[in-house]
Amino acid sequence: MSTLPQNAIKYVKGLMCVFENASCIALSLVSKCSHDSLARVLNDKKLSWQILLLSFIMRTFGKLQDGWLIIDDTVISKPFAKKIENLAWIFDSKIGKSILGLQIVIIAWSNGKVTIPLAIRVYQKEKKKSKIDLACELVEYAKILGIKPKFITFDSWYAAGKLLKLIRQYHWHFVTRLKSNRMLNGIPLKEIQRNPYWMMEGKIAGGFKVLVVRHGKKYFAASNLTLSKQELLSSYKGRWEIETIFKALHNKLGLDECQARKLSSQIAHFHLCLLAYIVLEKESYIQKRTIYQTKRFCSFDFQYADNILNTLFFQGA
Repeated sequence: MSTLPQNAIKYVKGLMCVFENASCIALSLVSKCSHDSLARVLNDKKLSWQILLLSFIMRTFGKLQDGWLIIDDTVISKPFAKKIENLAWIFDSKIGKSILGLQIVIIAWSNGKVTIPLAIRVYQKEKKKSKIDLACELVEYAKILGIKPKFITFDSWYAAGKLLKLIRQYHWHFVTRLKSNRMLNGIPLKEIQRNPYWMMEGKIAGGFKVLVVRHGKKYFAASNLTLSKQELLSSYKGRWEIETIFKALHNKLGLDECQARKLSSQIAHFHLCLLAYIVLEKESYIQKRTIYQTKRFCSFDFQYADNILNTLFFQGA
């Protein structure tokens, strides 16, 4: 299995320990590694970050079984870094306006106890691949890994025919939210019944047979027609596990803070943030803590962070 170089491990330690700004300068102060050494990690074209991430996941968690997959995207804000490659004005639904930044689509695996980011794709407008195309690539990647999820879940934006078709080709089930104007048996969902709570089988565009639940003002759909209403709603609730990843990455692990100009360096930083998250997630699961409590321990005790990294990166190597 591929292993991380020493300076990459120190970069991960820096992300685990730093309080606020996660620039290379700040990371170098807590990881006892020079700024230039950390910058070289980001610029090392010989490193395959996806392979390194997968290798570490397999060594740390083993085969991923009895869980589900989640697809979502997040915007990485870069308001003061106009020279970074691939920057674009991207609408951020969380704040309701467009911001200058990058956008990544991510696929994660969860069993409700741990949630693990498996892979990412960066949206690049000039490559003419939509976020749906990137989501399809991530699903294909999960299939190659041999993962057999109970279902795959995402919000209404990803409930496109192309992605749904791919999922069903793999004989996987999907659970998604639908927009109120989505057609069920040729009728917009919002026009089917006035009652705000109902369940119905039918076909949506593309000929996919689904079970649809209206719950208040929201509509949910699943390809598994045997689910009860409560099972469907509970399955969709599993999508929110990915929000814990996004919150930690943005607020505690410096996902937005790399100022490297090359997109390849930004992608390296994103993967190192994912690695730091996985390290904290593993330790939090073992110690029965929240990821924020573990991060706080690391920030106040650098030796504690060293002990975690030594266990995960060397005993399993």
